[in-house]
Amino acid sequence: MRLKYLVSLSLLVSFLSAADNSSLLSALKQKKLDIDKQTVELESDNLKYDWVNQIVGSYNKTKMDGKRGIVADETDGFSISIDQPVFKSGGIYYAVQYSGANREFSRLSTKLNEQNLIKSIISSWLMIKKYDLQLKKQEYLIANAKIDVVRKKEQYESGFLDSSFLDNAILTKSSLEKTLIDLEEQRYSQLMNYKSLSDTSYLDITPPTFSMVDKKKYIEKSLALNTQRAASKQAEYLKKMTIANYLPTVSIFGGYYDMGDNINDNDRYNQVGIKVSMPLFDINRGRTIELKELNYLKSKLELKDVEKEEGNLYQDSIKKIELIKKKIVIAKNDAKLYDSLLTSTKELFEAGETTIYDVDTLDNSKQNTILDKKIYEIEIQQALLDLYAKMSGEI
Repeated sequence: MRLKYLVSLSLLVSFLSAADNSSLLSALKQKKLDIDKQTVELESDNLKYDWVNQIVGSYNKTKMDGKRGIVADETDGFSISIDQPVFKSGGIYYAVQYSGANREFSRLSTKLNEQNLIKSIISSWLMIKKYDLQLKKQEYLIANAKIDVVRKKEQYESGFLDSSFLDNAILTKSSLEKTLIDLEEQRYSQLMNYKSLSDTSYLDITPPTFSMVDKKKYIEKSLALNTQRAASKQAEYLKKMTIANYLPTVSIFGGYYDMGDNINDNDRYNQVGIKVSMPLFDINRGRTIELKELNYLKSKLELKDVEKEEGNLYQDSIKKIELIKKKIVIAKNDAKLYDSLLTSTKELFEAGETTIYDVDTLDNSKQNTILDKKIYEIEIQQALLDLYAKMSGEI
């Protein structure tokens, strides 16, 4: 049967909806992700309004003792004040822009983490199915090995072979049986890994079938690339904020003050003003700005580096899929060959010219090639999963 790559998105939606919950993730992991998302939004909001200063209120009560412990003066004080920059040579604008870039970076990082978790679930599911096929294949190999032992035993007892051939056949059968046990152990470990990630039984879900994606779309939707772009924007705005810190700042200040003592009447007054300030000397000014500039330049280089890595990852996946497809062609051809041989061998068996061992051996070998094809198809899905898990909105 020809391998078909169906459109993945609609199938993946059905895959996710097959679970009882809206997500395949376990309840605990989903709650942790939800907290991460809420934290991102709250921290980003804090950063967005971080340039707004506090309104400060204070109250104090003071006593001054005179001679012989007599209270000479008693003062109560209450005030509300604010000192708020309204212009920082672009610093406020860049602070808001920086908060936006930081929000985007954090959202993308959280999304990438979420998709990696879902990828792990799907990957575990595919591995379990792959192990199921490998176990069946191993059973066919063991069946053929047992037939070989019987043949070698008969030939040894008839004097046609020495004991070394029979011994090798027995060792081969034992080795295959031990490999079967190893595969069962690996499958169980993979099942436990799946259960640690999801509350949904792997038997209750339908796997997605990923289609091939073109390079342009992959690059455009790459979470790693978009995250690095946001990181580069962060570095750019942080550099501009740092420069603005050494330029003039215009602030308004004001307050209400209510102070009085036990001798004079209360003294109440309001205060409103405007001030212009800027640092006149900072020994680390040049180095501080240069560090932010270097961080920005580094982020741009890292963006180019990630672009190169993502392009190479895509090409590696495509090459891997091409090679697996060649294996599928070989498996198909082998299956046809075994099918032809099996037909002729059955005819020879019915004519009494061969044994049932020959029929069973060829039939087992044919089943192995069919299983090989199915295993290769899963490997193609694993290769495509690596790409889709790194694309925004695909899983």
